[in-house]
Amino acid sequence: GPSTSAAGESITIKEPHQIIQRRKYPASPQPTCGAVAGVEQVKNPVSLARAVMDRTPHVMLIGKGAEEFSRSLPQDVVQTRPDEYFLTERRWNQLVKVRELEAEQIQQKEAEVGGKTNLVWKHMMKVQLDHAGDADANQDTLDQERKFGTVGAVALYCPCEKNSQSTNCRAQLASATSTGGLTNARFHRVGDSPIIGAGTYANHLCAISCTGHGEHFLRCVAAHDIAKRLEYKHGYGNDRNEKRDKADALQRSVEEVIFGTLMGDGKDDEGGDGGVIALDGYGNFVAEFNCPGMYHGWVYEDGTMETRIFWDE
Repeated sequence: GPSTSAAGESITIKEPHQIIQRRKYPASPQPTCGAVAGVEQVKNPVSLARAVMDRTPHVMLIGKGAEEFSRSLPQDVVQTRPDEYFLTERRWNQLVKVRELEAEQIQQKEAEVGGKTNLVWKHMMKVQLDHAGDADANQDTLDQERKFGTVGAVALYCPCEKNSQSTNCRAQLASATSTGGLTNARFHRVGDSPIIGAGTYANHLCAISCTGHGEHFLRCVAAHDIAKRLEYKHGYGNDRNEKRDKADALQRSVEEVIFGTLMGDGKDDEGGDGGVIALDGYGNFVAEFNCPGMYHGWVYEDGTMETRIFWDE
């Protein structure tokens, strides 16, 4: 997002004079969720996604319809801004750099195959994650050593005094995901963040938020897969195992998707980079990623906070 952005407010320049944002906000214990995609002038689209969940019978609104809904809401619920508010020089330079490299590599490939082909464009189109930083034209892949910039949150609320120890306590879990997407994505591309079950998911057992190359998370429905592995494969749910056993089950479920399903077969499917934060109803927290780094942190019940970026921290 813009250099002055806060959580829930970020942008990526797609085409000249066009800025797209998308957010989602599912929650539990009631099976309810809200999402928006393709909105251009909403300051904090995560607030609009929350309004979809709370104020409409729908799950997802897109484009002009979502914008129209935002204008019907009070300013203290959802705020709008003109295009200039979202445009920054750094983002524009990022788009120019990415497209210069793309044009150069497509030209080289077309020379090799002896003419233009749509297949060349499909495989050679360069995209860069919103927060990947300055592109290096000498790199084979522009976002080689990135730390993903999606803003995601998972939260647990339990009315019991002992949080997760009472058998009568029903934990309430929620997740939200906010992304600037990919620079140089075309044709109003939508990634995994606003798709319930792909980039974000929450049910009565866990809350999950994902970051990375959205197409891969979409193809394997990553967030939902983690939640269902936790419930069906690792026996998490109705039994009252020790909290540590629950933590191990959550860890295994996340690892199986991040280091397994998401990675593809290494042949026809090269897989995708990314990471996940996950929280269960017992307060167990997991953060895993199959890339060089992922900004993440957590807050304990007493307000103590910890943050991490790399594996060895």
